[in-house]
This record gives sequence, C-alpha cells and structure tokens, in this order.
Amino acid sequence: MIVRVIMHPYVLLSLAVLFWAGNSVVGRAFASDLPPVGMVFWRWVIAATILLPICYKHFLRDLPILRQHILYVTVQGFLSITCFNALLYWGLHYTNVVNTSLVQAGMPVVTLFFSWIILRKGLNRLGMVGIALSLMGVSWVVLRGDVMTIATLSFNPGDLIILAAVFVWSVYTVLLAKIPQGLSRLGFTYAMVLSGLVLLIPIYGWELSTGATITLTQDSLFAFAYIGVFPSVLSFLCWNRGVELVGANVAGTFLNLMPIFGAVLGMLLLGESLQTYHYAGIVLIFSGIYLVTKKN
Repeated sequence: MIVRVIMHPYVLLSLAVLFWAGNSVVGRAFASDLPPVGMVFWRWVIAATILLPICYKHFLRDLPILRQHILYVTVQGFLSITCFNALLYWGLHYTNVVNTSLVQAGMPVVTLFFSWIILRKGLNRLGMVGIALSLMGVSWVVLRGDVMTIATLSFNPGDLIILAAVFVWSVYTVLLAKIPQGLSRLGFTYAMVLSGLVLLIPIYGWELSTGATITLTQDSLFAFAYIGVFPSVLSFLCWNRGVELVGANVAGTFLNLMPIFGAVLGMLLLGESLQTYHYAGIVLIFSGIYLVTKKN
C-alpha cells in the first residue's frame, strides 16, 4: 500500500520538486563558497557513482538503443545535466531567492508553450484556468501578499540566467515525450548523466583555469552529499517517471509547488514561520494543480 502511494505520479512529481527546492536552498547558501560548474560536476560524479550499481545492467542492456539514439540522449543530457544545473548555480550567485522563485514560477507556462511548439499539444480551458490559478498563487507567495512588492523587484543578470535555465528545463521536459521505445528509465537516466558529465569536463576545465577552487569543509561536504543524492538521483528518477505517466503539461504544473516547499524548508531549517500570504498561495496553487490534473 505504501509503495503504491509513493509510486503514484503526483507523489513522485511532488517529491522531485521538494528535493529541487532543497537544491536551490543549498545552491544559494554556498554561492560564495563553491564555484557553479565545479558544484555541478562533483554533484553528478557523486550521483553517477550512486547510480552505477542500480543502473548498469539496464544501461548495458539498452546500449543498442542508446547507440541508435545517441543524438537524443546527448541533447537531453546536455539540457538537464550540463546546461540547466550550471545556469541555476550560476544565477544563484547573483540573484536572491525571491527573484529566483518568481522567475521559476514561469516553468509551467513555458513548458506548455514548448509542448505546443514541439508536440502540438495544449491544455483544455479548465487546464488553462488551473495554470492561471497556480501562477496567481505563486505570485502571491513571492510578493509576500503585497502587490506593491513588485515595484521593488529588479531583474539583474542572475534573473536572466535563471530565466534561461527555465527555458532549458522546459524543453527537456517536453522532449521526454520522445524517449525511444524500449529504453528503460534507469538506462536512459544513467546515459544522460554520463553524457552530461562528459560535456561538463571542458567547461569545468575552463572554470579551473580562472582560479576557481573548492574548499572542502564539513558544511560543504554535507552540501555535496545532499545535492548528489536527493535533487540528482532521486529527483530525476521521480520526475522522469512522473512525466512518463501524466505528460509534460501536467508535470510542469507541479513546479509551482517549489516556492511553497521553499517556505516550508525555511521554516524547518532556518526557523522562519509561515505567514498569512503563504496559506493563500497554497490554496491557489493546489486548486490550480487540481484543475490541470482533473479530466473533463
């Protein structure tokens, strides 16, 4: 019974977003201590090591399919492992959490746009209302219940970098619909991790040439342990399976939960408290998700 609940697509998608929310918190906390590309590189080295005993049989069995679709796997690895993560950590060096949440709130709409462009698929009217409600909820949270807050927000280069990351992730999510037939999720995930790491090597080499270094402390080791397991291994497995079961449009809506999870993590880890505007935002976000996932 417990396994059935955990494997439900909506639970899987929610867990993936929860782990990613924690990733943003860690990325922001260590922005001044860990260089972005180095953080991405060693994160996925850890993830690849953990995934090896889990995925290697599936990877070896899927090698004929992977060779046949090497371009697709490489593109997906570049988008999800190399590009998105590097842009996210890079952007967190220059922008704050409020602005990052506001920009990331556009993921569902951007995913819907690319779904229409690439797959020629859209949502019905009820789904569009759900998207609008979710965006209203996210906006209410990041504006802290005061519409006048928007007057104090300014988009710096970090915001534009996060926006680029949003576009990259949306394209990756939509392209998951084109995963080759017969390719297992574990084999596909490991192939993406390997291709993403290979593509990271020259970029990491360039970063090292600029003098960027990683200082290992107890805190930084804890940070690498978290980002190497939860937002890497577990989130990818949960997200890919969730998208496979419900599609990119519905899955994209769950990204609206990220600001909510961020607020909860702040309360639990940083001693912050939920305010009235958080509860209003939660109601709007969950109402929107319900409408998008509801079938006419």
